[in-house]
Amino acid sequence: MQRRIGLKLWHCWFGILVGGWLMLLAVTGVAIAWYDELDIALNPDLRLTEISDHASISLDVVLDNAEAALPGFSANNIMLAPANGKTHWLLGRQSLPDGASLPMQVFADPATGTITGWRVSGGLHLDRQHFPDLLYGLHTELLAGETGATFIGIIGLLWLLDHLLAVPLAFPKLQKWPAAFQLAGKKGSLRRLFDWHRAMGMWLWLATFTITLTGVTLAFPNASRDLIRQVSPVSERLHESMPEAEIDEVTVGLNDAIARAGPGQVHSVRILPSVGQYAVRTYDQRDPDNQGRMWTYVDMADGSITGQRHDNGETGGDLFFAWQYPLHSGHAAGLGGRLSVTLVGLATIWLCISGLRLVWRRRNSRAHVKNATAFPA
Repeated sequence: MQRRIGLKLWHCWFGILVGGWLMLLAVTGVAIAWYDELDIALNPDLRLTEISDHASISLDVVLDNAEAALPGFSANNIMLAPANGKTHWLLGRQSLPDGASLPMQVFADPATGTITGWRVSGGLHLDRQHFPDLLYGLHTELLAGETGATFIGIIGLLWLLDHLLAVPLAFPKLQKWPAAFQLAGKKGSLRRLFDWHRAMGMWLWLATFTITLTGVTLAFPNASRDLIRQVSPVSERLHESMPEAEIDEVTVGLNDAIARAGPGQVHSVRILPSVGQYAVRTYDQRDPDNQGRMWTYVDMADGSITGQRHDNGETGGDLFFAWQYPLHSGHAAGLGGRLSVTLVGLATIWLCISGLRLVWRRRNSRAHVKNATAFPA
């Protein structure tokens, strides 16, 4: 009996103190599950271009045009247009005259190399161009950098614990477990509200637990890797262990690097001057999502292939981490996966609202009974 009272107190105060943050994460999570669609709808001038039958212009020309259009800009990642009518997406930083720098995104027409526009990455910007990134920043770090990401990770850890404690709370008598998945009571009654809250939580328990667990591993990547290494080796991307290199002259261009990387549709190219490498990411049949998980490293100086690795890696630990973002974002199952993430997000909002309503109605009910006892008719 004491144990059940303790579980109720935990679950109640968890909902009161954390419910608002969970609703914020759920709302922003639902939105960024459809990030590209939202961004294209708000910013067609950046993300779309006229469909052209002409072959794509050299990425080296695109890079030169970006640096000319935005003085001080240096790209570190180029995501190629995924389809006809879409733009290339360049990520990097712009060095300012005062010595500071800004994270920037630049967009370019793949057929002509024309720069269609740019925007600052992250930060508190309320215009349409930056609204999708605002939602993304709120979801991942509350626009507060590492501190915000840590706070979100702590919220996730608390929710993981609440998932585990909610199970014995939902099944007070094991032989009556089907009741936890059913509705009873009259419409509008406190019992019906409780059953809605409990049943939805139980029906979606595995989905919300998975979203929460993957969110924690993404918020605490280093700590998560250290933990998983206790049971399985975890390797990192190859460039993270490459020695620093000084390249006197870059003789291999972006298009040449892609050609040397071999066949396969290219997702993106990372530019890694600190180690003198291009990392060409291509799509592979082993990919858990639509991000292009095969990495081929090409030397900037001589064009040699210095390494190749798929994110799935060789161990169970590697495979575990390869699936974290695809599962959290829903991209692991394409359109159906993103619809599922949307459903989980909306259900989370309902669980928070219904839980707070339960607390409020029970409080009012107890107050009513107390008053009726103190002042009998």
